[in-house]
Amino acid sequence: MTTRRSFLVGSAAAAALARFPAKSWSQSIASTPELVLSVDAKRKLATMPLNFTGLSYETAQLGHPEYFSTSNKSLIALIRGLGKQGVLRIGGSTSDFTTWSENDADAVQNDSPAVIGPVGYNSGVKYKPTTILTPAAIRNLNRFSEAVGWPVLYGLNLKRGTAENAVAEAKFVAATLGSQLVAFQLGNEPDHDYVPESMSSKPLPSVSLSFDQYYDRWLKFHDSIRQAVPTARFAGPDTAGHYEWLAKLVEKRADMDFFSAHFYAEGPPSNPEMNLEFLLHRGRLEGGSNIALVQQAIAASGKPFRLTEGNSCYSGGKAGVSDTVASALWSADFMLQLAQAGYSGVNLHGGGTGYYTPIANSLEQGYSARPVYYGMLLAERFVGSSLVATSLSAQTPAQNVTGFAAVYEGGWKLALFNKAPEPVKIKIEGLGATPAKGEVTLLQGKQIDAREGVTFGGSTVAPDGAFSPKPESQILVQKGEASIEVAAYSAAYIQI
Repeated sequence: MTTRRSFLVGSAAAAALARFPAKSWSQSIASTPELVLSVDAKRKLATMPLNFTGLSYETAQLGHPEYFSTSNKSLIALIRGLGKQGVLRIGGSTSDFTTWSENDADAVQNDSPAVIGPVGYNSGVKYKPTTILTPAAIRNLNRFSEAVGWPVLYGLNLKRGTAENAVAEAKFVAATLGSQLVAFQLGNEPDHDYVPESMSSKPLPSVSLSFDQYYDRWLKFHDSIRQAVPTARFAGPDTAGHYEWLAKLVEKRADMDFFSAHFYAEGPPSNPEMNLEFLLHRGRLEGGSNIALVQQAIAASGKPFRLTEGNSCYSGGKAGVSDTVASALWSADFMLQLAQAGYSGVNLHGGGTGYYTPIANSLEQGYSARPVYYGMLLAERFVGSSLVATSLSAQTPAQNVTGFAAVYEGGWKLALFNKAPEPVKIKIEGLGATPAKGEVTLLQGKQIDAREGVTFGGSTVAPDGAFSPKPESQILVQKGEASIEVAAYSAAYIQI
């Protein structure tokens, strides 16, 4: 987890959202202007990679070697439920407080190493400033990764660690994970430093690097690891907010297999302006400044970019915002926006019982899928398809609708998000001349601030991963057009 700084905190959004009840599907919307979503099939923007979906966990979780292991069947099932392919990222701010030991017995110095417990913000687990990582944790991580079917993006301690220790760790990780290792990330948010209160009882010095300081240190670690592990792959800079570092790495011709950075839509949680309304209206990369820098780096280098850490509100999320139906709408909309922009993937951060975690767990209650997980399920439906350009007609100030369209195997996939308290009727244009029927699957909850009861396709996700979504209705496409009513605070996934 990380604190964020450069997300778009502009003027306050509307006052904190009250408990708006969801409007029924049949509610009259005769007085509401019809919106038009125009689809341009000739303007293909990007193909969503099969491994686009990802999760991010704190490195300190490896201090509990049995957490990422094949014995943790519920966690395996829930991660697999998010997609057959994906990327598991191990990193976060706790990666700056780890050290490697070749002695498995040293794990006893971590807090409760024998317990399959959560390590994450708001998890209730107080961990020591330094987590000792051991071979047992990496061996278990390898088997866990194989069971899930997702390879691992692995973070090393750049800020406070030594190159010698990083080399020893990298050698064992590379040898153990083999083809399950995507790449190494050297450091977490080098442009920013964050020391959570739960990590230490005494203040620790801040380590925030300029680009030149970072690159000099990165080269030292990179060259040492490359000498010891000739096949090593690297990703970075994994910045908190300085996206301009991407262009500097392109100029340096840095040895990166792909670029990466972080983004959180809101924060800090203590700010009363960080509410549901802000997330629903401002929880996108408004103005596209970050997206523009990413696209420029991709074009200049020919290398992909992956958002390796992000979520709704930094510092573990905000209660009543990050753990509600709003986060489900936000996560799906956010992921599709980045896929459309050409990002190669998104890893949403989580762990423990943090408010924003997609998969929550506690020793008492086990594992469960949070609302944000359901949004990820919707976005995952687009993998392998090519997103095309769309445009929406002018909206009223009270409306908040976004739409996406993609082509696949001669058919269409669409997603429509109504993030406002009134239902809306949407006319879709540009779907081709052939008559067809489309199946509509809904993402919705009882109310926008509900923490439970969210469904996709009328189904919830069980702790064992069981999930049985079904389309709720159909729409008819004639002369390339179709119309649909989207209920308040809900999303419609349409497959034609």
